[in-house]
Amino acid sequence: MYLQNVRVLGPTGLSLPTGVTINAAGAADRDASGLILSPGWLDLHAHLRDPGFPQKETLQTGATSAAFGGFTHIVAMANTDPVTDRPELLRALVARAAALPIRVSFVAAVTMGLEGRTLTDAAALQRAGAVALSDDGRHLMSQVILRRALTAAAEAGLPVLMHAQIERLGSGPESEARAVTEALEALEAVPGARLHIQHVSTRAGVELIRTAKQHRLLVTAEATPHHLALTARDVAALGPQGAVNPPLRSVDDREALRQALAEGVIDAIATDHAPHDVGAKAAGANGFHGFETAVPVVMGLGLDDRVLYRACVERPREIIGQAIDDEWILIDPLVEWIVDGSSFKSRGKNTPFSGRRLRGRIVMTLSHGQVVMERVMQHA
Repeated sequence: MYLQNVRVLGPTGLSLPTGVTINAAGAADRDASGLILSPGWLDLHAHLRDPGFPQKETLQTGATSAAFGGFTHIVAMANTDPVTDRPELLRALVARAAALPIRVSFVAAVTMGLEGRTLTDAAALQRAGAVALSDDGRHLMSQVILRRALTAAAEAGLPVLMHAQIERLGSGPESEARAVTEALEALEAVPGARLHIQHVSTRAGVELIRTAKQHRLLVTAEATPHHLALTARDVAALGPQGAVNPPLRSVDDREALRQALAEGVIDAIATDHAPHDVGAKAAGANGFHGFETAVPVVMGLGLDDRVLYRACVERPREIIGQAIDDEWILIDPLVEWIVDGSSFKSRGKNTPFSGRRLRGRIVMTLSHGQVVMERVMQHA
């Protein structure tokens, strides 16, 4: 497919309008004036709820939703039922993912059952297809267990993705600061280990990571679109619909995250896609749908185009050791639309952006030389 007059997002930013040929079987050439072509975004942090919670999401509905949101590669967490803590469970998921419209990779658990006590077999899980290890959703590991986990993961060539909270301390800022401090101390004791800190939400967390990077520790970090865009005040009137973990924070915390992202202290943007059925969300379940609002929310932050590429395309792949593989998205950056969760392809309709007018939307997603979604756009 030949695209005329398209701007291309790359490491040096956004190009002038140009002509580009991309591999897209059977797709017609087109005038792409006003549109942006980007390598597909990779989401490092998604909950696909499969197996165990089909009322919330499945591999198929999650992958389809991600494609509509502009993600050509997503990384699924291990807090399923059963927990993805054994090689045979992981191999079954990898086999099922082969038929999905986009690439889905899997994180395996650090500890059996996410209980923070007995380590999983990192080497066996790596051979079965894990791209990282994480107990995301829980943080029950002591520093001793975390050091052992980092050692085993390093020997297997895998990063450890850490849920940045001490569970017994709750969800306040001090819980995040303590978790990040303990994790960085453990990392310092294990040369060669790689640590990735998930959903950073506070200025204190940012400053700890900044200092660690200055000391050349092998640490990376992510922030979510909702923590970058919203504050606690924005969801105060939403009741249980505004429940998320970590919670939305203060304006000062949000500004610290944005500055850290611009500076590279925070490496990547990851959605922490957490779909819930209506009943669970009404009862106070934590988490937001992330896939189908990510592109306009992130583009609305006013980031430098080079930062956008780094945070959504480049660094997520580097963190899990993956390359861009003939995957593209076409974005209309100007179209405006009203968020209506009932239109999401995901089974999780739980979004804090419901009723908001956002600017920017995915026109087309291409994966492995195939058009996997195309939307007819009408400018508002």
